[in-house]
Amino acid sequence: MSGFSKEWDQIYDKSLQLNSWPWSDLVSLVFVNCKDIIMRRGSVFELGCGSGPNIRFFESLGVDFYGVEGSEVVVQNLYKKYPELKNKITVGDFSNASCFMNVPDIDIIIDRAAVTHNDLPAIKRTILNSFDKLKVGGYFIGIDWFSTKHSDFQLGVQGGDRYTRTNIKEGQFKGVGNVHFSDEEHMRSLFLGFDIISLEEKIINNYELQNNHQLASWNIVARKR
Repeated sequence: MSGFSKEWDQIYDKSLQLNSWPWSDLVSLVFVNCKDIIMRRGSVFELGCGSGPNIRFFESLGVDFYGVEGSEVVVQNLYKKYPELKNKITVGDFSNASCFMNVPDIDIIIDRAAVTHNDLPAIKRTILNSFDKLKVGGYFIGIDWFSTKHSDFQLGVQGGDRYTRTNIKEGQFKGVGNVHFSDEEHMRSLFLGFDIISLEEKIINNYELQNNHQLASWNIVARKR
């Protein structure tokens, strides 16, 4: 069973969504919550590592980096850029347990807006597999999980559950397949097996657009008991 949207392979093949710098929210949350792991040079596993914007950040900390990405196109580019990670970054669908089998127990699992591009069953499988792979006391850090307050929650068609939209024809999520949106109650329900350390909702209003477009997303830090 796969939750990966094949549209992303086409997006990367067109050299779109190729980010080069680590996400500032991720950097901040790692430094605030994971100082002990950084000090002992622990391990991190990124779900949907894309073009690898966070790799240099973790390498600079001396942290052991692993990653999984659904797009064959972008992973081949990563192998050229980071040949030392060829055996640590794999092509696969992180909603499947097989993607976690060849990775050692991990201190930190991170995701920036990759898991949220799946439907609810795939997200639940991913979180469960992440919980199993994390060491006790390890952290799951999710960045930019889209909120139901995002204007685009009203677009597209329902994708199997009331929080998932697909077939969006315009705006930020045009042509990207599944997009999952969450409210606070839903976010907390997804991480019932964890201790939620931090849950932040970011809301940005763009007043230059005629429809006063609102961007909204969640950042979460959850620790395995």
